Amino acid sequence: MQTNIKNLPEGRRYWTEYGYSQSYPWVEVRRTEKTVVLAKVEVDKDPEWGAKKQFYPGGFCGHTPNQEEQTWIFKAIREDATKTVRLSKRGKWQRKGVTFHPDRARYFYDYNF
Repeated sequence: MQTNIKNLPEGRRYWTEYGYSQSYPWVEVRRTEKTVVLAKVEVDKDPEWGAKKQFYPGGFCGHTPNQEEQTWIFKAIREDATKTVRLSKRGKWQRKGVTFHPDRARYFYDYNF
């Protein structure tokens, strides 16, 4: 499984929601053949990566050239914040046009947006 989240609990199946330029981790709660219910995974900033973050003036407010290296620390699983994703006719897991990928737990904040 691909992840950039430290201390993520093992033994569960994780998913990543891909937005326009950011990504968000979710964990599988229930599933059927064509639907999966996901609960939100909350994370905190990793101070170790924060010390390595580079920032240069430019763009809207600045540029972070090493943002692909960012890491986060697991905080909680929000069982009360769920989404149901469905298997599309094209074989993708989606909800309202947003794609979710299994076996990945990745939080990504786009500092360059």
